[in-house]
Amino acid sequence: MKQEQLDRLADQIVCDSLQITGGERVMIDLTGDADDLAEAVMERIAAVGGVAQVRIQSQRLNRALITQADKNLFAQWAKWECERQEACDAYLSIKAEENIYELADVPKEKYDLYRQHYLQPLTISMAGMKKWLLIRYPTYGMAQLAKLSFTELTSRYFQSCTLPYGRLRERAKPLIDLLQRTEKVRIVGPQTDLQFSIAGMSSFLCDGRYNLPDGELFTAPLLDSVEGQISFNIPTSYLGMPFEQVRLRFSKGKVIEAEGNDREGLQRILETDAGSSRVGEFGIGLNPVIDRPMNNLLFDEKMAGSIHLALGHAYEMADNGNRSAVHWDLVLCQSAAYGGGELWFDGQLIRKDGRFVLRELRELDEWHMEDGIWLES
Repeated sequence: MKQEQLDRLADQIVCDSLQITGGERVMIDLTGDADDLAEAVMERIAAVGGVAQVRIQSQRLNRALITQADKNLFAQWAKWECERQEACDAYLSIKAEENIYELADVPKEKYDLYRQHYLQPLTISMAGMKKWLLIRYPTYGMAQLAKLSFTELTSRYFQSCTLPYGRLRERAKPLIDLLQRTEKVRIVGPQTDLQFSIAGMSSFLCDGRYNLPDGELFTAPLLDSVEGQISFNIPTSYLGMPFEQVRLRFSKGKVIEAEGNDREGLQRILETDAGSSRVGEFGIGLNPVIDRPMNNLLFDEKMAGSIHLALGHAYEMADNGNRSAVHWDLVLCQSAAYGGGELWFDGQLIRKDGRFVLRELRELDEWHMEDGIWLES
């Protein structure tokens, strides 16, 4: 990216997302080659009077550690890192991953130890902090997965990360209010007719505070209310395993039938624990820049015209009580180019073929930009 883009993104991260103030300590967790962004962020932190610490990691070396470590080493490793995180006021993870499948051939028993005794303690520690942010950085590997040139990927990345999230908050208010009044949601489309209740559930607008890019509104179904079937048309991955055309059938909130390109792998995920076959999140994608799948969940779950369900653990912002070691988002794009579909709230059509039909919601589809700057329509 150009220096002015790096500086603007650093300003978004430090001043808008994390809202760093004088004297605050920020842990920057850097994986891969994103030194130019990390440097711009460090300069912005210093400019507002904060203090940056940097932890540098390597995909290749992390893989070597995972394959060689045992339970005790993972636990000790997590203890050290948690202590470093908790000594700071904010946490920023920047990942520039050339190969998202780098851990695909790590033995399952090793990865399970790594997840249980290292990843989960660090995630819990991070989630307990008042300020944290996860961000990806463009790589050629990411461009290949998205089927874009590196130039186009970088452009889309910058635009989606620097969306004016304050405007998104204003435009999303009618949808938030409507969702809060809604009791029953219905999702309809090719090989899809799914219903569930969200009566009394809270919701949360993702507006750049915890992820970049961002732009989704999510809640969670009441645990036993999910009924019907759904076919997800966006490729995804979990623990380095790729999945396509995942189809799920639910009864009384639980997956009772699952199909896809890897049925055996899918079944292993669903059998992880008691909560992994239930839904912990329902989200609506709202980011207008992300109008096609990028084969990266951090992007795809925010795609305009999409919805997603997460199997497994529910977030505290919209907690339906589901607990699991799994939190896996599966995305269905309902735009006309991807087969179309409908979203209904309490028997009222809200969105058709990825476009909102209610007058008070249409601004969520009406964005445009000039010279790289987002403008009101």
